[in-house]
Amino acid sequence: MRKLITFKLIFLLSTSGFGAIVEQIGSGLDWSVGWQAINSLNDPDDGTAEQEDFVGDSSNPGAYWADNGTYVFFRFRLDIGAVTSTTFRDAHFLLIDVDDYLYGTGFGSDNPYMPDYGFAWDSKSNDPLKHGLEMLHIDTTDNVWNGINMDDIDGSAGQKLANDINGDGRTTDGYVRTIDGLETVNFGTTTFMDFAVSWDYLETYTDLARGQNWRIALASVSAATDHNNLNSDIGGGANPSDSNTLGWTSLGAVPEPAVISLLSLSGIALLIGRRLLPAKS
Repeated sequence: MRKLITFKLIFLLSTSGFGAIVEQIGSGLDWSVGWQAINSLNDPDDGTAEQEDFVGDSSNPGAYWADNGTYVFFRFRLDIGAVTSTTFRDAHFLLIDVDDYLYGTGFGSDNPYMPDYGFAWDSKSNDPLKHGLEMLHIDTTDNVWNGINMDDIDGSAGQKLANDINGDGRTTDGYVRTIDGLETVNFGTTTFMDFAVSWDYLETYTDLARGQNWRIALASVSAATDHNNLNSDIGGGANPSDSNTLGWTSLGAVPEPAVISLLSLSGIALLIGRRLLPAKS
């Protein structure tokens, strides 16, 4: 009897059956990555504005991430069913707390459960040359979410300087897209918002790097720019009035490129193994 070797595919395959894909910031990026679900960021329908409301459960997870060695990707589910040109006039955040790091002080210090950095799509102005996908750092600390403010890493609220995402005329540092019309078991029709940020950018202009332990959180601001308090929704079952110790989840150590390659090879091996299965008689 021939022994069959099987491999476990650890990546969650992308959802099929959707409405429109809209490239909100940037175009032409290959998004064909293996999304891994982050079920700890699942969130109920909070009754806030649908385009700002993070949702997800075990049937239809609320957040995912991926890494292809060149870009790190984050995806979150919003309660809005259809996206038009006027849907988004607010700000959505992916916040990052690096273990043993405090922005402005460096490594060896820490302020646990306080965001050191963040990515934000500021859609309030609808001008990607001045806003768009922005790199943020902590500005105002507080012990509740709606007392926290982030600031652009370039220190400019109205323009993109060289050290911001897609600053200084660059166009491939970061991307945002939306995928609407996603049916769910418990939330009706929803939308994915996807971020992609290049490792080249991060390792040049920030202290973020592979091998660090990251905690991440989701936040949104209602009908205002990313310079306002985190006042609309917080992922992971938290609310803006809650302690900022809630709503975080750990990614663990961000994998090195060699690990990513091995995981990819495992997926390829699984497909090859399936093709080698003997035909049923």
